Amino acid sequence: MLSELVVHNLAIIRHLEVSFGHGLNIVSGETGAGKSILVGAVNLVLGSRASQELIRSGAKEAAVEAAFHLPRQHTLVSRLSELGCDFTGELVVLRTINRNGRSRIFVNDQLVTLQQFQRMTGFLASISGQHEHQSLLNPDLHLGLLDAFGDFEDLCRKVVGLFQSWSQARDELRRLKLSKQEKADQLDWMRFQLQELEAAELIADEDEALAQEITIIKHAATLHDAAQSSFQTIYADRNAILGQLSSVEKQLEILANIDHKQESLLSHLEQARIHLEELAHSLQKYASGIKFDPQRLSAIEERLALLHRLGKKYGGSVAEMLSRRDDLRQALEQDEQLDLLEDRLDKDLLRLRDEYLEKAKELSKKRHEAATQLAREVENVLAALDMDRAKFAVQFEDDAKEGKTVEANFSAAGIDRLQFLLSANPGEELKPLVKVASGGELSRILLALKTLLSRQGEAETLIFDEVDAGVGGRTAELVGRQLKNLAEKHQVICITHLPQIACYGASHYKVAKEARGDETITSISSLSHEERIEELARMLGGISVSDKSRAQAVEFLHRARLKE
Repeated sequence: MLSELVVHNLAIIRHLEVSFGHGLNIVSGETGAGKSILVGAVNLVLGSRASQELIRSGAKEAAVEAAFHLPRQHTLVSRLSELGCDFTGELVVLRTINRNGRSRIFVNDQLVTLQQFQRMTGFLASISGQHEHQSLLNPDLHLGLLDAFGDFEDLCRKVVGLFQSWSQARDELRRLKLSKQEKADQLDWMRFQLQELEAAELIADEDEALAQEITIIKHAATLHDAAQSSFQTIYADRNAILGQLSSVEKQLEILANIDHKQESLLSHLEQARIHLEELAHSLQKYASGIKFDPQRLSAIEERLALLHRLGKKYGGSVAEMLSRRDDLRQALEQDEQLDLLEDRLDKDLLRLRDEYLEKAKELSKKRHEAATQLAREVENVLAALDMDRAKFAVQFEDDAKEGKTVEANFSAAGIDRLQFLLSANPGEELKPLVKVASGGELSRILLALKTLLSRQGEAETLIFDEVDAGVGGRTAELVGRQLKNLAEKHQVICITHLPQIACYGASHYKVAKEARGDETITSISSLSHEERIEELARMLGGISVSDKSRAQAVEFLHRARLKE
């Protein structure tokens, strides 16, 4: 329950304090006195957008403070604990706005963010104003009203989560396919390049090896002659070096016999003989293997020509071409991974689609069931508001056609599209509200919906601004009676111009505006019984208050008490 409201430097209000009570609280006053500013102040402490334009001229800061009395079992108690806010049965909200546009919110002296606070405000109060009358004409909002009536919040939240998961998977798959499509030609070219490089069967450093081999083949005669001549000189000729070593050996033996210290010279000679014999053998073998091979020379030249051609496309050396081949393999393997990813996403998307449809169809079934009940109960409330012949219905878009599970119908709100229909008078067809509802009918339909929706949530305070739009006389009295009935379970604050509604209030407050010097002052006061008669008489009589209008005001109050 909203128990206290303090407004400081907001619009034309310098300072205003008001205490509201249980039941139906009536707020009245002349047009322009500042009643709508009070509603705006409550909106601010419920988390609406704040602007420095709201600050009173000449002031540096505006502030709105509200105190709510809540039962300890209220849902908000646990949320306050999560925010670190102490709770002693009262919740105090302070909202400040300064000239630099900054706004701060304190809950029980604890600074909180706007996002944190907005998650709590739906449990504090509900405000219905002229804009909400007009919102009834928007079919896009009717679905939310039906869900609120059916208390489908948990199921709706699951549908939203599944839709988001499905949408993300769908978008990811679309991006992947688009990327693959854009790369398709590039991938074909990469496959061709890899095929060409793999067909070449490249061997590391073979370009250098082949270049050396072709040099040897081209100089085969020279190499053979050099090796053969060296072999002859060392081993085969009459005066070959190895043959002359025997003579050297005899001389060294004489030397060693005389000078024993030189015996090692014989060892050196033996080592030299061994090395020369190995050299001669190697030269003989090399010379016998050297030959000019025209076919091998042609094959090498063809291979080098291929390597040269590939080198122009993929790098100057075999090493660079092998690196390019490995890069292509890796890139194409990654593309194969994308194929696997695409297959996984396809399966995930199908699974998420099925999970979403399962919950969306469950929600749709509950909505159809709730729609029948909502229509019946709205008609019952409308009957009490002087629309006893009115017919109200909820029309689903899929009632007249099939295929509602087409993905084009998927949304975070489910697979349903609906709108409210009304037949205000006998013999008229049910038609969308926007085509048939007058201002007075919209006011009563809104009151009917609020009456029904108030049974679902925990909002202790219901605020009605302009609920009397387009109604008067008997209908206004019925609206007042309905508000009084609603106030038996909720605190109701109603801003009205009609005495037929005002007379049903348990408390009555008057907003007044007066000029003091160079400024305008708005005030609010709780009316005594006598003051209330004067105010109702003013609301009845217009410019001047007569004894007749006072008598009628007394009659209104008396009649309202008889209805209790």
